[in-house]
Amino acid sequence: MKVIISILVALLFLSACTNEVKPEQKVKVINGCASSNISISDIKGLKKSDGFMKAQVKGYNSSSSYELLEYRIIWLDGDGFKIDSILSKWISVPSYAEQTFYINAISPSTKAKTFRIYIRKEKEVICNQQSDGL
Repeated sequence: MKVIISILVALLFLSACTNEVKPEQKVKVINGCASSNISISDIKGLKKSDGFMKAQVKGYNSSSSYELLEYRIIWLDGDGFKIDSILSKWISVPSYAEQTFYINAISPSTKAKTFRIYIRKEKEVICNQQSDGL
């Protein structure tokens, strides 16, 4: 009987010592992602089954007018080195008045492990974030 009580006390003691493991942060904020009219609500990255990485950004234009935005994605390998690509250029994306907009991109190489995204409006950077795609 003493053995059973000792085991129960030991289990109770050990369960009190467990640490809660928080999930690793997937988006690293380098700079804020907001302007007076444009807000970014979600940035996702995932590794597809074919080995390429997919990036998706969700934003909202709260103004009453159309805004033409530009984005640029820099893809990085597992060591943090830039993967050179013609796809890492500024690309236009429409942002209609009082509507949600999406930006989708696929990495140029299966070596991509993270990405950094820049979004600008009229040459003004409004978003600079990095995602590891986990």
